[in-house]
Amino acid sequence: MAHNMKRNPFSGTGKVFSFTLRQTIFSKGWLTSTIVVAVLLIVGIPLILFGVSKAAEKDSDKKTADAVETVYVTDETEGEADYSVLKQTGSYENVSYIACSSMDEAIQSSTEDSNAVILRVAKPGGSYALTVYLPVGTAVSRSKASSFGSFVEKNFAAVLMQKADMTQEDVLLLSMPVVTETASVSDKPQEDDAEQDTMAKVLGMVVPFMAAMTVYMMVVLYGQSMSNSVMLEKSSKLMETILTAVHPFALMLGKLLATACAAVVQIVIWLFALIGGIIGGIGFALRMVPDTGSETVLMLDAATKSMGSISVAGVFASVIVLAIGFLLYLTVATVSGALASKTEDLNKTNVIYALVIVASLLLCLRPEVNEVSDNARLLSGDLWLRFFPFTAVLVLPSDLILGKIGLLTGIGAIVLMIAAVGLMVWLAATIYKMMVLYRGTPPTPKRLIAMLKEEREHKKNPPQADS
Repeated sequence: MAHNMKRNPFSGTGKVFSFTLRQTIFSKGWLTSTIVVAVLLIVGIPLILFGVSKAAEKDSDKKTADAVETVYVTDETEGEADYSVLKQTGSYENVSYIACSSMDEAIQSSTEDSNAVILRVAKPGGSYALTVYLPVGTAVSRSKASSFGSFVEKNFAAVLMQKADMTQEDVLLLSMPVVTETASVSDKPQEDDAEQDTMAKVLGMVVPFMAAMTVYMMVVLYGQSMSNSVMLEKSSKLMETILTAVHPFALMLGKLLATACAAVVQIVIWLFALIGGIIGGIGFALRMVPDTGSETVLMLDAATKSMGSISVAGVFASVIVLAIGFLLYLTVATVSGALASKTEDLNKTNVIYALVIVASLLLCLRPEVNEVSDNARLLSGDLWLRFFPFTAVLVLPSDLILGKIGLLTGIGAIVLMIAAVGLMVWLAATIYKMMVLYRGTPPTPKRLIAMLKEEREHKKNPPQADS
């Protein structure tokens, strides 16, 4: 075995890779999960969006059916007023106001009007009294009538201005609504309109979230599998035989690349199915329900139309970052598997990569993530997060897609991630070889460091054969 350990550490990587990849991709579980999830995304998303659109259409029809469209006004107070002035307040703009001389006339006129109410204005004492009546046969609900009454009460000053013989221009000026909004000063305000700015904020929230969740899902799905794959060879006592033919570095690297390749292929298929399902679902929903009021469908439609602001080169680079980052997290799972001697030990050693994932995500989150911000960012903008390999995979993809960082910064971060992958593979291979004859509970970090030092000293000063 000692002779083989001095061979090229990459020797045998291809054989391990091809064997592990075939075993993974052609397994029943991998094929079934890939096909089932892809079909559910392609078929399920359009059906969901169609259902949401139909529900929104029914809700819109219901609101229209019981909405107030005609108001028969009986004003029993002094002074004349045109109640159509209430349209100028910004609400109930499509309502028609019809003046009636008495309640009997209003009741008779509203009998065949399914969307009508009667507004009676009186002054029994020192204040005005407004009463909204529901005519017989009206489809207007009591809650809608009550809401209309609150609207009239709030804006009744416009009517009183007319009763005070103010001119129409004065009435319109005093009753004109005022809209207040908050905006930030931009260096190039002419290039961005309100809709583009809103969609940029949406993408700034969605893209980082999707990138982080993609990595998290991949690690959760394949991290345990990677640890089991490394550990099972120990429990089946095949490790000693394997190490006589393959260098431990090549063994770890081959398994790692095969598992990562199978994961990337599966996730890419799911992503294409997701994108196809969303785009096809939007088209299907809008075609079947053209006048949908669903905010979800309309927002997704606007987002797909705003994809022109996304960098194609950035998307390609972000895919590379995600692949390398996933590889990096898998190396942590590989180390966990190398530390375990039996299945029971994995429950302890897998805590390592679970803590690494959680800690990395917490480091990336903005401290003020729950506060309202003009930037609307989910992840922190600190530069060091782009160069720390375990956080770079969560932060870089969104920055590259949205074009927030330069090419050199991205290349530098990718190089550091590749170096970290190589270092972690070496660590896993070293631990794997050290644990050949180790039995018992997984070593503590202190004991593991001591074993690594002993291994290093053993290589520097190998034992001399007796003469």
